[in-house]
Amino acid sequence: MRRSARSVWVARSAWAFFLLARPAVASADEVYFTSGKVLKGLVVEEHADRLVVSTVAGERVVPRREVDEVFFDDPERNYLYLGNEAMDRGDWDTALALFQRAGQLHPAWPEARWAFRRLEDEQRKRALGWLAPPDPLRSLWEAWGIRLAETDAYPVVEGLSPRGLARVRGGVALRVGDRIVSVWKKSAGFRPAFEVAGHLLGPPGTQVALTIQREVVIQPSDGAPEALPDGALSMGEEGLAVASGRLPEVAAELRAGDRIVAVEQRATRYLSLAASRARMAEAYRKGEVRVTLERDVFLTRPS
Repeated sequence: MRRSARSVWVARSAWAFFLLARPAVASADEVYFTSGKVLKGLVVEEHADRLVVSTVAGERVVPRREVDEVFFDDPERNYLYLGNEAMDRGDWDTALALFQRAGQLHPAWPEARWAFRRLEDEQRKRALGWLAPPDPLRSLWEAWGIRLAETDAYPVVEGLSPRGLARVRGGVALRVGDRIVSVWKKSAGFRPAFEVAGHLLGPPGTQVALTIQREVVIQPSDGAPEALPDGALSMGEEGLAVASGRLPEVAAELRAGDRIVAVEQRATRYLSLAASRARMAEAYRKGEVRVTLERDVFLTRPS
């Protein structure tokens, strides 16, 4: 028997209230399946149609349709998860309350701050009476000068107009080949390109934040004995990040704040800072270093 929307919310509210009463013991995230089974591990990616869970046996892709609930080891992530669900069904008041709770539990947590900004963006669209265009992809090209192509993972920037939003403040914000990883930190993975374009669009003059993923090659140079000097990388809340703006010329494509999500096609989320540096140093000695960076890009929506 299908539960009503109210009964679902009452049940989930009770579940959310229970989170803080849970004993603070070392454990793992728990994915509860509709079949009754439970998978324990660490949820490392959340997408519209799937979760990626790191387990002792390796990563496992879990289709959302098979998931009943997710119980995170960190209470703030539970509130964020429930808040995102509330936003998806248009219950913004509930989403706000849940995001606030997540922020109270972890004030410095970037994901909670991004969730607030995404909610504010949606509220601003409604307040300004903005109506989404019938063809978001066409509008993105005509007004923004950005053409997106759909792939089996993340939408890719397929074309850029010389006068479009690819250039901001005299610099290049986007490049052909960039993958759009998220909008306001909500995953754009495994979504139709038109849907992602719709999230990018909005009232003229307002701001939108997207996260891109880009492949960068660091070529050796006689003047740079290493790809990155000591102190240029740090391990923070969002993973391995470029911590210093004073980078050698060979790494000029990197910026402070960039996250390095892979080195030589190896995900850094499974590497320590020391191991990541060692992997880069080894590749640099052999010829070149291939890294995958993630970068947050802020664009002002055009008229």
